[in-house]
Amino acid sequence: MKKKILIMITTVAMVLAAATGCGSNEASHTNKLVFVDWGGTNTDARVSANVEPFEDEFDCDVTVVTPSDYSKLIAMVENGTTEWDVMNCDAYWGAFAGANNYLEPIDYNVVTEKIDPAAQLEYVMGAEVYASVLAYNTDKYNADTAPKNWADFWDTTKYPGKRAMWQYPVTVLEAALIADGVPMNQLYPLDLDRAFAKLDEIKDDIVWWTEGAQPSQMLSTGETDLALAWSGRVLTAKEEGSPVDLTYNNGLRIAAGWVVPKNAPNKDMAMKFIEYISRAESQAAFSEKIPYGSTNADATDLMSEELKQKIGQTDEQMAEQIYIDNEYWAEHLTEVEERFNAWLVQ
Repeated sequence: MKKKILIMITTVAMVLAAATGCGSNEASHTNKLVFVDWGGTNTDARVSANVEPFEDEFDCDVTVVTPSDYSKLIAMVENGTTEWDVMNCDAYWGAFAGANNYLEPIDYNVVTEKIDPAAQLEYVMGAEVYASVLAYNTDKYNADTAPKNWADFWDTTKYPGKRAMWQYPVTVLEAALIADGVPMNQLYPLDLDRAFAKLDEIKDDIVWWTEGAQPSQMLSTGETDLALAWSGRVLTAKEEGSPVDLTYNNGLRIAAGWVVPKNAPNKDMAMKFIEYISRAESQAAFSEKIPYGSTNADATDLMSEELKQKIGQTDEQMAEQIYIDNEYWAEHLTEVEERFNAWLVQ
């Protein structure tokens, strides 16, 4: 019988209450784990594909908390009140948080799975992969007539209308530089002056989004015809009947990652969880539940060709995409975000 998993909305008070319910001396209990994830269909898939089997294999009671919250993790570490054991986050943020002493280093004596080197970092073990991709309204375009790359996305003469873009510099600046002719394998370090000059060209045509579901909604309603959007969200909307589709050409791959907060009460179990969930079988099971890619190359060998095509992991699709540079963003995120926010209000 699988153990009951408690899924709750995170507030510090709720997390404290959950931890208290697990016992008075959490650090001594290796059969407990507080796992933090993004919520919604993502977490539903994670629980059934990975968390419940982990509970059975390791005889561990897992408390699932949603959503992942960077500011709460930082606050708990700074206040000496860490109650979380493992969290799913963007890998570039994990690299940033680790460099600033908010995370435990991954114990690679325990976590022995080998994944894509771009996503296996000192403080982050890559999890699922999504991409910032060029998406479009299928009532307006089809696969033949839609823009094929970021240069097309910037061409407001051939492709007039509004574009939805993430109100955040990560992947937006990369897309701008690719549109301006920078080869994908020569993006870093980012030429910020060039990127912002390119963004200036379409600034009046941009509708900004801040939540992953918004670009598909904007495309579906006709508020925009094109979007820089997260692949998993577009694919989910498409499956639900929305008039949206995407191309993986020029896709900017972002690995979500597993991180362990500094002074996590169940750090040893957290490392075992990361090892388990990084296995090829675990990643493939997750991709079967929800259309996200994997960081473990062996996982793709367990997938059907149809699924690999869908999530952008055929050899041909992978050749047209690139991972964002997590180390670059770890070093420069704060300064670039400040410049981006200042540019938004100019």
